[in-house]
Amino acid sequence: MQLSNVGKLSFFRLSIHGLMLLMLWLGAVMFAQADSRCVAVTGVASMDGVERAYARQMAIRNGLELASMQNNLHISARSDTENFQLKNQASRFTSRSKIQRFGIMGEYADDELKQYEVELNVCLTEDPSACGHAFGVHYQNRVVIAPAVIENSREANDISNLITGYQNELYRRLKESGYNNLDMIDYAQSIQPGNLVTPNLDPEVLRPIQDQTGGQFLLMSVVRSAAAQSENKAFMDSVRRFYDFDSKKNRRYVEIDWYLIDLNKHRIVKQQREGFEVRGDVRVGRDRPFGTAAFFKTDTGQAFHAILNQQSEQLYNHLNCELLETEIIDVRNGEYVLFLSAESGVQVGDQLSVYQRVGNPVRFQGRNLGVDETPAGFLKITRILPKFAVGELVAQNGRVQIGDVVRSW
Repeated sequence: MQLSNVGKLSFFRLSIHGLMLLMLWLGAVMFAQADSRCVAVTGVASMDGVERAYARQMAIRNGLELASMQNNLHISARSDTENFQLKNQASRFTSRSKIQRFGIMGEYADDELKQYEVELNVCLTEDPSACGHAFGVHYQNRVVIAPAVIENSREANDISNLITGYQNELYRRLKESGYNNLDMIDYAQSIQPGNLVTPNLDPEVLRPIQDQTGGQFLLMSVVRSAAAQSENKAFMDSVRRFYDFDSKKNRRYVEIDWYLIDLNKHRIVKQQREGFEVRGDVRVGRDRPFGTAAFFKTDTGQAFHAILNQQSEQLYNHLNCELLETEIIDVRNGEYVLFLSAESGVQVGDQLSVYQRVGNPVRFQGRNLGVDETPAGFLKITRILPKFAVGELVAQNGRVQIGDVVRSW
């Protein structure tokens, strides 16, 4: 069969187009391989004294730990010598790779050796923006937003509704960015004049907030500065001050400190400072409350607008890699009730890990350092209601009870 000149030209163009698509596909594959590396590993866990389903889950964990040691492994060694003889030697292995995804290729239970083996294909990445775990990255932890606190309220006496307005704006912007698991409280930390405002991490203060909201994190914002001043050195401005009239303010520095507090561990997990200097007509006026369109049109309002955007973005990026954590609040007819809502992203059929608190809280010099934990089992979500979720045990190692911690990993 012969092709006409037109047919040959069309065929040539089609071949070139196909070749370009092939080159683009190969480039994308090479880029993905450069960004991640996949390895085959076998995870092993003992079945001695535990259920087979529990051993299977632990074997998967063991395999993922082994995979993370296959790439970008940092080794630090220490040796102690005495009289030119080696007395002690220790090595520490730290992996800087992160698990991007994995798949189960095969599994086998060896009843004779009493161990469970799982073959995994694990893809690793060194992308700094990737999370350090592969489980539950699509879940959203419950964040409770507290009203803002102002160190010196006189600096912001020209701004009405600042305390609750800032809180509502944070809530609204996080919602618009796609973060849905949010709540607010209507009381803020009390302050004393002249004292530096810092988060109160006392468990007796944080526990009631968690019991009321089911929150995992508390977001606290502190207005460190909102002072306005005048840089006008004109003669008339001096005259106005002499007669006790306010000179026109044309410079303002707005500075916000915010803290993300872990309500389970009673510690600060992230702290950030945002600030902008404003020049121009910095006075707002009580007729333009915080959060309104009229407020954000002012020079001071634009500074707060930029700070709110920065805070929302920083917070959203950080929460993406935080493990989901809640606890068992009730046990009914073999079912376990969790303080967990559908807004967390958890769906029916998802499996979560259970950790049992061991012993009493560890205290040192009056400080509560936390409680020791041990793996206790795995729960599968069977029902999700507006304010809580219900799950059933699919594997356990010991007794699972009220107060046990439930995590996505």
